[in-house]
Amino acid sequence: MRSKVSLKTILIASFVMLAVVMMAAYSVLTKEYFIRGLDASLAVSMEKTVVTFEEHVREEKQKLPQEFSGFNISTDWDCMPDYIKAAFKIPPIRHAVLYKKIDEPFFGRPDEILFLMRYDYKGKPYYISHKITPGVRMTTLHVTKQENQKLMLIISLVMITTIFLIGWLVLKHVSKPMIALRSWVNSLDSKKIAGPTPDFTYPELNDLAELMKQSLSSVQAALDREHRFLRYASHELRTPISTIRSNIGLYRKLAEKNQHPEQEIAVLDRIDRASMTMKHLTETLLWMSHETDAPVQSSDIDIAMLVEDISEEMKYLLNGKSVTVSLDVHSYVQNVPSVPARIIIGNLIRNAYQHSWDGEVLIHYDSGELIISNKMIETEEEASQNDQTGYGLGLELTGQLVKRIGWSTEQQIENGRFIAMLKML
Repeated sequence: MRSKVSLKTILIASFVMLAVVMMAAYSVLTKEYFIRGLDASLAVSMEKTVVTFEEHVREEKQKLPQEFSGFNISTDWDCMPDYIKAAFKIPPIRHAVLYKKIDEPFFGRPDEILFLMRYDYKGKPYYISHKITPGVRMTTLHVTKQENQKLMLIISLVMITTIFLIGWLVLKHVSKPMIALRSWVNSLDSKKIAGPTPDFTYPELNDLAELMKQSLSSVQAALDREHRFLRYASHELRTPISTIRSNIGLYRKLAEKNQHPEQEIAVLDRIDRASMTMKHLTETLLWMSHETDAPVQSSDIDIAMLVEDISEEMKYLLNGKSVTVSLDVHSYVQNVPSVPARIIIGNLIRNAYQHSWDGEVLIHYDSGELIISNKMIETEEEASQNDQTGYGLGLELTGQLVKRIGWSTEQQIENGRFIAMLKML
């Protein structure tokens, strides 16, 4: 999986790249200004040399090729040095413009630099040139270069320090409200969602916080509706279920006295089983609708007796099936929440009974650990009948209840048997 880069890393990298680019740009700019400054200084020296040359050299000698004050100067282009005429081909026609020819390899120092300028003075054109080779060392130029390098180094260090200082201040100023936003989002609950949104300094972060709050508010509203539905449905179902079960008991007594046919008793049994299923499901949903932070009342219960009672109570689910039940439970008194304990154990046993059609259901309990196993479905007819009874709902509800009270449950399939394990420790 590709690792994600944090925003802080991107900002730091951006500031570093900005610093590098600015240093490179200023280095190139400094070099360019340094060279142009030298060229301008040389052009001024050439100009002064021409003026001095015109004043001190007689006119008839000004056409002759000669060196004056370190420059080759003449009023006749043909009298200029051959290497100047070879390098520039044609005489310059623009006044006071410095022409430069650099014999520079791709890497390394140039072998020579040639300078040429035409300067018109008192109606006459003067051609003045200068040649610089590596063997010619100008003390003033060397000192100036060293001073410029020192200045460039100082400026670069100041720029780097300033950029990093600004970057650090920006990161600190930006990261503080972002950390506050993350902490606020992590601490959001139903009470804080209903409250006002804090100010996170920047409008973008405030908009993001408001968007998150609206999204979580929608989720909370949906959860509240579901919570109310579970609570109302559970409460509303309890009354008709109680009515059905009480009337079933009354009808059963009347049926036994009046000796009704067995078919009528079978119908009555089916109604009885359906009402029991509704009763257990209602108890489960009602308990799940309780507030998660509400205290759970615990009491000392003999789990072995509870398992036996529930197993006997659920035996109606095995009517008409070739299923036997093997109980191996050992008395063990444990302090547990009584209501959820009965619901969880009841769901596990009912799930095993409801989805068994032949074979043996094994129920083992010892020292806080309950293991229930039943034979898996083999025929399509059995699978179809299991689909109609809502296979898996009991285990799903059990898993949610187990998490609520801090127990643990596992399910596995081994040798054609479904095994459910519950640890109540």
